[in-house]
Amino acid sequence: MQRRCSPSASCRRSARTTMKPRRCLSSSDFFDESWLQPFENSQRMWSFDRTVTIEKPLVTFPWRSIGFYALTGQSVITFKKRLVKETIVVALKEIREQNPVGRILLVADNYGSHHARVTQERADELGIKFVFIPPYSPTLNAIEPLWKDIKREISPTIFEDKDHFREFLTETFLRLSYRLSFAVGWIDTFIPSGQMLR
Repeated sequence: MQRRCSPSASCRRSARTTMKPRRCLSSSDFFDESWLQPFENSQRMWSFDRTVTIEKPLVTFPWRSIGFYALTGQSVITFKKRLVKETIVVALKEIREQNPVGRILLVADNYGSHHARVTQERADELGIKFVFIPPYSPTLNAIEPLWKDIKREISPTIFEDKDHFREFLTETFLRLSYRLSFAVGWIDTFIPSGQMLR
């Protein structure tokens, strides 16, 4: 289990972002799972004089990433071997530990483990309310562009082993999650102009 509540000060300085406000009584946050791999190749490289070949050792990563992208409060990334209702419940507990104040509205997809009775009961106990997006509409979950940017950063990087990759994912997720830019369209559409993120 790996969770961090905030990136290091140097990461915060290097990210050109507006700092997120602290958690208010209630906010909407984003939750999703991804199975990122060290051999992601979503970035193209250009060369005018020759063909560029990048050889990457084949390192597979057995853990699934569960991300919590907080508009206010602390974002969390955790890694689990399997994505079943029990591991989702553990992830919700980790999210609540890092964000102990206020109600959490969790925007999530319709993955079966999110709808499971045990997941919903534990979420209620923790003061977390799921808000499910319609099927086949990942653009309504602001964590999806964050995953895409992580894949873009994975593409040119060579990883020594699984632990190096896990460290990279944790640092990159927490650094990128300090940006509100992934959720700007969502905020403009779904948060009334009179309501401020405080």
